[in-house]
Amino acid sequence: MDFLVRNRNLFIFISIAVALPFIIQLPRVKTVDNVDYFTLEDDADVAFYEEVKSVFGEDEFFIIAFEKENLFTFDNLSLLKKITEELEQIEEIRQIKSLANVDDTIGENDYFIVQPFLEEIPEAEDELINLKTRAVANPLYRKNFLSSDGRTAAILISVYDSPDDPGYRKRLIEKCESVIEKYSSQLGDVHFAGWTTTNLFLSQFMKKDIATFIPITYLFITIAVFLFFRNIWLTGIAILNISICMGATMGLFPLFDITLNNVTTIVPPIVMALSLCDTVHIFSHLNKDLLSKFDSKEKALSYVLNKVIRPCFLTTLTTAVGFFSLYLSDIPPIKDFAVVASLGMIFEFFFSFALLPGLILLVGTNRTFVKRKKSEAIGVLLEKTAGFVEIYYKRIAIVGLIVIIASVLLIFRINVETNLLGYFKPNSEIRQATSFIEERLAGTVTLDISLQATVEDAFKKPENLRIIEQIQDYTDSLEGVDKTLSFVDFIKDMNQSFHNEQPEYLTIPESKNLVAQYLLLYDADDIEDFVNSSFDHARVTIRLSEHSTAGQSRIIESLTLFINSMKKNDLNIRITGRALQDVNTIDSLVKGQIYSLSVAALIIMVIMFFVLKSISMGWLSVIPNLFPIIINLGIMGLFSIPLNTATALIAAVAIGIAVDDTIHFLSDLKYRLSRGEEIQKALRGTIGIKGRAILLSSLILSIGFGVMVFSRFVPTGHFGMLSSIIMFMAVIGDILLLPSIAILLSKFGIRFYTVQEKNYEK
Repeated sequence: MDFLVRNRNLFIFISIAVALPFIIQLPRVKTVDNVDYFTLEDDADVAFYEEVKSVFGEDEFFIIAFEKENLFTFDNLSLLKKITEELEQIEEIRQIKSLANVDDTIGENDYFIVQPFLEEIPEAEDELINLKTRAVANPLYRKNFLSSDGRTAAILISVYDSPDDPGYRKRLIEKCESVIEKYSSQLGDVHFAGWTTTNLFLSQFMKKDIATFIPITYLFITIAVFLFFRNIWLTGIAILNISICMGATMGLFPLFDITLNNVTTIVPPIVMALSLCDTVHIFSHLNKDLLSKFDSKEKALSYVLNKVIRPCFLTTLTTAVGFFSLYLSDIPPIKDFAVVASLGMIFEFFFSFALLPGLILLVGTNRTFVKRKKSEAIGVLLEKTAGFVEIYYKRIAIVGLIVIIASVLLIFRINVETNLLGYFKPNSEIRQATSFIEERLAGTVTLDISLQATVEDAFKKPENLRIIEQIQDYTDSLEGVDKTLSFVDFIKDMNQSFHNEQPEYLTIPESKNLVAQYLLLYDADDIEDFVNSSFDHARVTIRLSEHSTAGQSRIIESLTLFINSMKKNDLNIRITGRALQDVNTIDSLVKGQIYSLSVAALIIMVIMFFVLKSISMGWLSVIPNLFPIIINLGIMGLFSIPLNTATALIAAVAIGIAVDDTIHFLSDLKYRLSRGEEIQKALRGTIGIKGRAILLSSLILSIGFGVMVFSRFVPTGHFGMLSSIIMFMAVIGDILLLPSIAILLSKFGIRFYTVQEKNYEK
């Protein structure tokens, strides 16, 4: 530190030289208009899902729906047909279907033909009524293109798989909206829902969050630093330091080909808050009395830096470990967060000790070293807190233990689930549109069942078609399932038409030859989405209104049990689809969270024992570190906040951050004990000196996390709220619980240092 202070101008130059290559990368930081990155790496189910899509095509779709008091009028059906035809011209659409272009099987005895359902739109009222009756009665149309009451029409739009075109969905939706806008006066309210729109809305919310988080974080941090230090110069230095640190960290994004997404979007406020923590610990020691104690301002600053660099280094190390433990996840955006956030910690430590000292001396020590008033409110508060701990240490320890036990019991109430629709607030456009469509038609979540045979034409055999029918019948009985569709539904429709539309013939034909005959007559391509050309691979598509992965998991488990119990005729039957990927992702997330948290906790504990060189003090450090995390999980259980893709990050992030103040506290406490001070006197001194920085750093971190409460994205809001609570609980753990337990243990003769440690400290 002496060398650094003496060569401060050199280190200012070095800091700028280090930051500049990263800061110039900022214009290349990319956001994406999708959330396709939530996919497990090297997962067998993902690979099989891609294989199924290569046979039957991309299964992603979205729905455009509108309601009319009487849909079946000449004008309304003409409008539907006109809109469908215009949408068909959009090149980004892979396939589009509605009543306006869907095929209809019309039969007589021993014969049927296939023609568009609305080949001609009748004008006579009785013909329109008959058309409505036929449409509502057709299971291929009902809840698919038309509501059961015949009032709501749906246009189903299938999309291409465009992983190399991140703006594809946004461009497609905008083109569809421009077509609908032309007919808005005739249509009334129009609703868009489905994975395509949900995906786009998630990414758009993320961009709005970025635009909100950074300026609000700057504003709140500036106010907090100024109110705490009452010094415009220190406030300016702090803001400059965190700006350079954040700029360098964000410059890592394009260098590592990482995009701003719904996980990495929390990096800026976290890095801004954490980069200020070391700054605060340095500022809190800039006492004007030191200038008279030392014969030069350089020596005074060197003394301050030497006093804080060791605990600051350890806090940087443990926080980086907490962040980097998330790299154990199988989910790419969480791995990206782990890389950028942990490297951001290295930047904040470097700039705090390479750049900050030069800025302090550049501004002038008379402006940066401040006179502490003993009567100031924070000092009085900390003094009273120390006295309170000395008197009521037993009660504090008992209350802390009770709260921990209660929180542990509440942990078992936490639901492990992701609900994409629940990510949006109830009054959001996407949530209202989805509710409208699912109440009148069918769910927008998809699940598939793949059936593969070992021989060609296997799915022309009635016995195999009946297996599909059994699966559909059971699936339709499950809560949360709105609609199933398969090749069998088309065959049954053909059979009914072949027998003069008699209802009792809506069944599977009795012979393979009859199925083959129907297929010769049926010249439409609708069945290609459900069976391949060699008829040895079929699928059942399922539409769910169950958006919770916990509920989806129950459906998948029920289907798995049913499929395993049935006779399969040597068919390989396997569940696949988007819903399965979501269930697998949240399952991997939880397992990865437990694993990464365990690894982080173990590494940090080893670091604490090694640094403190005391078994008793090492175990003492565990209490305030785990206390806020346990309380956080208990709060999640109490208020039914689910463990999902956002909240799962909290524990690993928190254990890395919560340990920071503990390190500063115990480092000072150990120093005082090594000088021979009694435990209570040492604790009183530590609370008085370190309490200031702990309170301010926790306040700043609460602000940094609390800004996320303004997110339009519910999980990010939960992340911000819970992380702020953790910071508050960390203060209680460090200033109240830790000293109380230390005093209590000392009464039983437990010492927190040895003679060797005492000599080491000297």
